[in-house]
Amino acid sequence: MLSRREREELERIGGRIRDDDPELARAFGRGGPPRRWAGDRVLRRGLDMFAGVLIVLGLVTLNFGLVLLAAIVLIVAAFAHVQGRGGSPSSGAPDNDG
Repeated sequence: MLSRREREELERIGGRIRDDDPELARAFGRGGPPRRWAGDRVLRRGLDMFAGVLIVLGLVTLNFGLVLLAAIVLIVAAFAHVQGRGGSPSSGAPDNDG
């Protein structure tokens, strides 16, 4: 059980969150992660597919430049995936990518 002072502190923090970021406050109320832009997932998948196409084209045409460009695109895609996840996989939050 929380003391009166702890409850007041939690109410003060909750009020500040509601004022600063209403979407985050609603997400806390729902118990789920905040909503994300749906195009972000499409962008990440598009980067993956683009890199795959570049790898295949580079290997078929024996063009090392395309394979190198594909590696760079894969690095960018990896950063986009990590940034877009919003938390660690061990946090228990569902991954909405699939």
